[in-house]
Amino acid sequence: MRKNRVIIFKPETNLMFFFFLFQISLAFFDPSSCLAENQNFPDRLNRHFFNHLLTNTKDIFTSPQRWDKSEWLTVSLASAATAAFLPVDNSIHNWVHNNRTGTTDSVSKVFSAAGGPAVLLGIISVGYLYGELANRPGARQTFLLAGECLLLTELVVQIGKIGLGRARPYTEEGAFSFHPLNFKEKWHSFPSGHAASAWALSACLASRSSSPYLDAVLYTAAAGISLSRIFLDKHFASDVVAASLLGYFIGKKVSQHSKPTENKPALALVVNRGIIALSLNYSY
Repeated sequence: MRKNRVIIFKPETNLMFFFFLFQISLAFFDPSSCLAENQNFPDRLNRHFFNHLLTNTKDIFTSPQRWDKSEWLTVSLASAATAAFLPVDNSIHNWVHNNRTGTTDSVSKVFSAAGGPAVLLGIISVGYLYGELANRPGARQTFLLAGECLLLTELVVQIGKIGLGRARPYTEEGAFSFHPLNFKEKWHSFPSGHAASAWALSACLASRSSSPYLDAVLYTAAAGISLSRIFLDKHFASDVVAASLLGYFIGKKVSQHSKPTENKPALALVVNRGIIALSLNYSY
């Protein structure tokens, strides 16, 4: 007699499993040892941090007016990638729906739970607490920065969800059903909050790390979380693609300002009335 076993992942098991992996990663890849402390970035949850958060929020929303040609090209390619999935959203949804199994649902639930706000905030809180108890300013900065990326990403995502009001796949309204300026959960498909948050957090932590192994783990987890939202019928493919790119860009944009400035000499030509000179500047 042949017996079939189905592995069921319970919510509490999901949390314990991912926190266990997080602790292992923390032990082997200490963020504070990968990147030096930046004196200009807050390393504690204080007024300096909230001022920094407000400044970055303003910079994110006003950044388009400062984009150069390469940044406009990047945004155009990201928009094109999202648009390319729109015509096949319904087809992908139908294929996934017809090929769902107990195993794919179970695995997808694990990854989806890992990308939930409670788990991501828990990871950031544990990381910050680790930096506090171990007296690691670099670690505190890393996870405060991750929290900042998460808050900014969630703000942009919610604006998109409420503003566009795209119907979720499980409503069976189709990929082109929109209900603008709506607060109902069933019409909050675009963009995917789980995917955006996962990629923002991964991009932020990867930017603060020099380990390619940790980068691979972070981005693999983000990809798994993104795909799980499609397999669980919560989002269309274009929702996930747009959200993943959005989260990645916000994570990179915010974290790049946290890197310490290198002490490189700068040579400049100074031309004034009656004088021509060379200026050598060096900061330390």
